[in-house]
Amino acid sequence: MSETKARAGKLRVGIISANWGAKTHLPAWRMLGDDVEVTAICTSRQETAEAAAREHGIARPFWSYEAMCADPDIDVIDAGTSPVLREKLVTAALKGGKHVFNQLPFAPSREAAERLVKLQRDKGVTGAVAASVVGLPHLSLMKEMIDEGYLGEVFQVHCHWQMSYFLPVIPFFPYVWFGKAGHGVSVTRNHGSHMLHALWHVFGRIESVVGRIETQLKTWELSPGETMTVETDDTCHALLRFANGAMGTLATSWTAADSPGFWIEAFGSKGRLRLEALRYPSVATARLYAAKAALGTMAPQGQEVPVPERLFTVRGKVLDPSVGADPSTGGQLLSMVRLFDTFATTVRSGGEPLASFARALEVERVIGALYESNVRKAWVEPAAG
Repeated sequence: MSETKARAGKLRVGIISANWGAKTHLPAWRMLGDDVEVTAICTSRQETAEAAAREHGIARPFWSYEAMCADPDIDVIDAGTSPVLREKLVTAALKGGKHVFNQLPFAPSREAAERLVKLQRDKGVTGAVAASVVGLPHLSLMKEMIDEGYLGEVFQVHCHWQMSYFLPVIPFFPYVWFGKAGHGVSVTRNHGSHMLHALWHVFGRIESVVGRIETQLKTWELSPGETMTVETDDTCHALLRFANGAMGTLATSWTAADSPGFWIEAFGSKGRLRLEALRYPSVATARLYAAKAALGTMAPQGQEVPVPERLFTVRGKVLDPSVGADPSTGGQLLSMVRLFDTFATTVRSGGEPLASFARALEVERVIGALYESNVRKAWVEPAAG
């Protein structure tokens, strides 16, 4: 674990993105209180940067990410856009001595992830990623219960995320470029990154995988008479071996009819836990169920577990779960506030935040192993650190 530079005083944040960053990240940063301030926003053109700054009440517009990353009056860069472009943005931010909060997928490749983490460590700054499922209070409670022995020895772990963004394509969906090669995106890289961050956070290191990755829907119908040939994978199934001895499965698609959503289910020697949510996992739809092993029961006995108020509390303030539950932004506000809080605390005190760059690199290594396994048709161990 690397030591990071601590910083006193107000954290000044610059967001690169007037889309997802402004919609989801900006309100989350602003919920942290007076010692964190979003002071700058950057887009690729002067007119859009100035318009975004006016719309969102941000003091300083930038239309050069290099200028933002070099500015001495900015402490944190929150990087949006595609993984291929973000590699350049994050590299510039780290070279400028900035702490960085990055989106997922973390990088377009394992090699790129290795470079970013080495640079972050060399510069002694804090890096974390938007693994929003890790910020979900229900997942925190699940981890607490497992750590306290609720499951006993963990035998099985299953994680599924089934969505239908592209079957059919959601009207006016801004992410049809997910189907184009060369952007560092795919269902394995996008959904898979979030799932693997959650699994690693709760159940620990994944020591080997075997995966099958396919493009099952070869053509997307964008509108009547307009189609697009798909160049990225849309379905991933995998078997997992955890270092703690548990067996696992991972299955995800973004062409799954009816969009049943997300779930993690774990079975142990003493009981069962199941976390489920619709769409992107959010506090609006997430539920945690628990059941103890019992003699003679041949039907599920799981009961919903209430999430304690303390897990909705950030900096002494209880956050209303209904705030920021807008489905257009994935309902991610509360989860992002919790991630930003640990990130800001780490910037000041040092150490590793939740969903750190180091963890993101381990996830990239597992994703690389999944793709290698798909080619070799064999179990593959993630690359060693």
